[in-house]
Amino acid sequence: MKIVSIVVAALFIVTCPFNSFAFEESDFFWNKDITSIEIKEDKTEKMVGEKKESSEGKRKQLIADSIEKRKASLQAFFRRSGISQDDINEIFSDERIEVYYNIYPPPEPKEGEKKKKKLSYFDEEFGLHKPESIESGKKIIEDNKELFEKIQSRYGVPANYIVSIIRIETAFKENLGKYGIFNALYTMSLLSKRAKRVQMANRELVVWVRLCKRLGMDPHTMKGSWAGAFGIPQFMPSSYVIFGVDNNGDGKIDLYDYPDAFASIANYLHRVGWKTGNEKKMRRAVYKYNHEKAYVNAVFSYAEKI
Repeated sequence: MKIVSIVVAALFIVTCPFNSFAFEESDFFWNKDITSIEIKEDKTEKMVGEKKESSEGKRKQLIADSIEKRKASLQAFFRRSGISQDDINEIFSDERIEVYYNIYPPPEPKEGEKKKKKLSYFDEEFGLHKPESIESGKKIIEDNKELFEKIQSRYGVPANYIVSIIRIETAFKENLGKYGIFNALYTMSLLSKRAKRVQMANRELVVWVRLCKRLGMDPHTMKGSWAGAFGIPQFMPSSYVIFGVDNNGDGKIDLYDYPDAFASIANYLHRVGWKTGNEKKMRRAVYKYNHEKAYVNAVFSYAEKI
C-alpha cells in the first residue's frame, strides 16, 4: 500500500509511455510466487479523527545501520525470498542504480537555510479547489459516466471519490512521477530511519523484481513517485498485484489507462472495507489507501465539490 506524502501527488512529471506497464493478467495475478502479502484488518488501527494514545514519534521504531550493512541485509532478504544469486548480482551491479539522497534530507536545515514548509493539499499552489480543478473532475465523471456506473455497480464506490483520489495523486495523469521505481524503493531501504519503512521497501523491491522478471521487463526503467508508487492511482508493486483490475477486458492491467485505473481504485477501497453511506467505513478505507488524515480530508472535500 501506498505511503506517500503530498509531494508525490503534486510535483512530478511523466517520463514513461503509458502502455509500458500493461501487464498480462493471466501471467501473474494472485500468483503467490510474486507476493505473499495478504489483506489483513489492523485491529489496533485508530479511526481517522480519533485521538492517539501516544505520540507518533514514540511508536516509530528507528534504525541506524550503515548503508553497507543495509545493502548486505537487502541482498540477504532477496536470497531468502528465492531470487537467485545470479539475478541478485546482475540487479545490484547495474550502473543505473542510484540513491536519491535528496529524498531524505537532514531533519534540520543547514546554517542560513530555512526549513521548507510541507505543501498542504489545500494550499493555493496545489490548487485542489480552483475552478479549473473542479471542472476537470466533473468533466472526467461526465465523459466516463457509463463506465463509472458499471464500476459502482460492481464495487460500490461512487465516481466522485475515485476521481478525487486521481486528482490528488497525479492531477489526472499530469504528475506520474520522475523517480525510477527500483531506485526509489532502494533509496528508502538504505536511508529511511524507520524500521517499518525499510522492511516495506525490501518487500516491495522483491515483488517488483519478481514481477519484472516474470514479464520480461527491465526493473530499472519504469518511473514513479519517490516512494516507489506508479500509475494514475499511484499503486505500490504489491498493491498492483493484489488490487489491479483489467476493467476493459483486454487481458492486461494497465494503471496508465483510465478504465483499469478507475476500477483498480474502486477494487482497493471495496476490498479494505468501503461502504457507501457509512462515512466511518468510507474514511477508514481511504485512510488505508494513504495513511494520512489530511489526505482523507482532502479526498472527501474534493469529492463533495464535484
